[in-house]
Amino acid sequence: MTAAHVRALDERVRGLVTGLFVTGSVPLGDYWPGRSDIDFVAVMDRAPTTGELGRLAKAHLSLPEDGPVYDGIYLTRAQLAAPPADGDTAPQILAGDFQPAKAGGQLNPVTWLELARHGLPILGERPEVALDEGVLRRWLLDNLSGYWADFAKRATPQFAALPPDMAIPPDPVLWAVTGPGRLHFTLATGEVTTKTGGARHTAEVLPQWAELCARVERSRAGDDVSFTAADGLASMRLVTDVVTDARARWTA
Repeated sequence: MTAAHVRALDERVRGLVTGLFVTGSVPLGDYWPGRSDIDFVAVMDRAPTTGELGRLAKAHLSLPEDGPVYDGIYLTRAQLAAPPADGDTAPQILAGDFQPAKAGGQLNPVTWLELARHGLPILGERPEVALDEGVLRRWLLDNLSGYWADFAKRATPQFAALPPDMAIPPDPVLWAVTGPGRLHFTLATGEVTTKTGGARHTAEVLPQWAELCARVERSRAGDDVSFTAADGLASMRLVTDVVTDARARWTA
């Protein structure tokens, strides 16, 4: 997929992208074919013109449709030389949706950290990346207290309304059990981890959830693991526990 991306960029916006790095599960060793996405950071020496943004969108439309989901962000070297700030935007593609000026998404300090520490080079030299521990910590706590706490609040009554033994798809349980633990891990260590690593970290910090975390880890590895509405409800309690623990540890 990255080779096709480089060819498409060369054909449509030659010279705009001077660096391409794979982040996420591939360099961290947690990529599962058929289930994992491929994440990238594309580096530019300058901001793209309106015409180039249109050609970037067409470049992504030309990529193979039968490959893995290919998500990423386009950032200038000047953007990477300072921590991301509220109100910043950048071209991003998520699940096939290219947006020329998107806030949030991969435009966050964890992307900066992943690129600096683990970005797998495909094209060009690694750029200067500004890492700010305070900015990173604030973003992590805000994401846990905002997105993840709200996610658990919204989903809890939905699972509670179902018969406890009703079979459910694994995706919402896997998302809930792996996501907040990754942020907790970064708060604790200053490093990044994978979804599997997030589940393992939660099991260590909150051992009452070790059994559910182990089942999620087996499911991610391809084992046939069944989940019920009761598991969905439990995963929402896990999210709340991770958020509460992080706030207790790192909120002044």
